[in-house]
Amino acid sequence: MLSAPPLPTFRDPAGSLELRADGAYRQVRSPFEGELLALLELPFFQRIVASGRLVASEVVSRPSDSEALLLRHPLIFFPSYPWEWPPSMWQAAAELTLNLCRELLQEGWILKDATPLNVLFQGTDAIFVDILSIQRADLGQPIWNAYGQFIRTFVLPLLAHTQLGWPLQSTFTRRDGYEPEEIFAALPWYSCLRQPALTTVTLPMLLSKLKRDGKTGQQTRLFEDPDLVRDVLLHSIGGLRKRITRTRSAFKASHWSGYVDNSAHYSPADHASKRSFVTRALAAAQSRRVLDIGCNTGAYSLVAADAGAQVVAIDSDPQTVERLCQSLKGQGKNVLPLCIDLANPTPASGWSNAESTSFLSRCAGRFDTVMMLAMIHHLLIGSQIPLDHIATLCRSLTTDHLILEWVPPTDEKYREIVRGREAIYEHITEAAFRAAFAAFFITTEELTLENGRILFHLRKRYR
Repeated sequence: MLSAPPLPTFRDPAGSLELRADGAYRQVRSPFEGELLALLELPFFQRIVASGRLVASEVVSRPSDSEALLLRHPLIFFPSYPWEWPPSMWQAAAELTLNLCRELLQEGWILKDATPLNVLFQGTDAIFVDILSIQRADLGQPIWNAYGQFIRTFVLPLLAHTQLGWPLQSTFTRRDGYEPEEIFAALPWYSCLRQPALTTVTLPMLLSKLKRDGKTGQQTRLFEDPDLVRDVLLHSIGGLRKRITRTRSAFKASHWSGYVDNSAHYSPADHASKRSFVTRALAAAQSRRVLDIGCNTGAYSLVAADAGAQVVAIDSDPQTVERLCQSLKGQGKNVLPLCIDLANPTPASGWSNAESTSFLSRCAGRFDTVMMLAMIHHLLIGSQIPLDHIATLCRSLTTDHLILEWVPPTDEKYREIVRGREAIYEHITEAAFRAAFAAFFITTEELTLENGRILFHLRKRYR
């Protein structure tokens, strides 16, 4: 059973969306239903849906005196939010939004909204999910009304990330994005005079100042030639595509992004044994939906995906998640990489804390297998989470199987994290670990590697 938010969406005057176990149900209010029904019948719209870039829509009930138009969309396996995405997924969402708007314009339609919140991901494939954002284009108006929103919610966060190092995760508190003035104040002066900041930050800020000072403000002239208006709009979208391309940054390594490549604490034999154990456990569990906690660059996420599972791969290190995301391009792997710190996961947010659901609530009942490989010592020592709390959380995250790696206090990586505080953590022993997890799981198989680490395939106890 999939969890649903306690409140349906409510910000869009044209309708609302409510998640249920069998789909996402969208109610469309009058007078917007007629235009939407016409859109659903158009061949070009159906082609876009068939391409997988736009969510499918099924008419459940048509408008009548007593009922509004009700549509059903298929559920995306695991909904995510922009503040959980690595940069490559932001780029993909931006490109999808612009490409879709361009295709719509060529058919006389347009997007009235342009925010990352209109996009979800199946693996690393972006899917536009808000069909109420699509409306007939006004070809007498040469300005895309969502242009400013696209700048604030896509371009400026990406620019701040690449030019200033602001984490994309900080957009959690910036639903409506950034204003040019904010980025201008933080950028060094020479960056303000170069692209992409010049046309995205500096000039808009100056024009805004002129408008406030009453030095501009002429009304936009209406065009009588629809083809000319369309060309102007397409040119604007093309300009945004260039700006998005300019915000693309080269991959920056972190301490953890090269962990797998430099993991000298595993011998080749240990690597082979670990991979074989995980492969065997996934096959025995017949895993179909897997959560890989502390995925690093996704070596075992890919093992699960190759075994036929849908995988959500999480790690607290954004550079590591970005490296995984880039490696997945064009691979057709069903792996969704997200920047999530399990010790401080995404909370619920928005109005009444009900618009954006927490990461843990989205996980509830969703994964038949959870993997936590070379991770538990980071929670125990780095985040100071007690063993029994970790075991309790694991029980709530998986509906059945847990594949776990115990890292003993003698391990070199364990000692690096402890940094001379061994006396404080004397209570963390293998016996204590086994006792904590035995309260909720039974051991199906275990394997001790040459380096002393122990792999466990655990199965949930049912009482």
